[in-house]
Amino acid sequence: MCECSKIHLYEVEFKLDGMVVVPTHKNCGFALDEKQSDKFQKELVKSWGFEDEEE
Repeated sequence: MCECSKIHLYEVEFKLDGMVVVPTHKNCGFALDEKQSDKFQKELVKSWGFEDEEE
């Protein structure tokens, strides 16, 4: 798992892990943990201009 303190939207790439696509940090090469993944998803939705339906 990625242990980097700050991850920006443009530092994430997607790689295949078997049959699953996993968000991965470009700098360290490790998959994002659950907290980082949730934060990335919220930033991505906000950058696309969609409102987050959960809130």
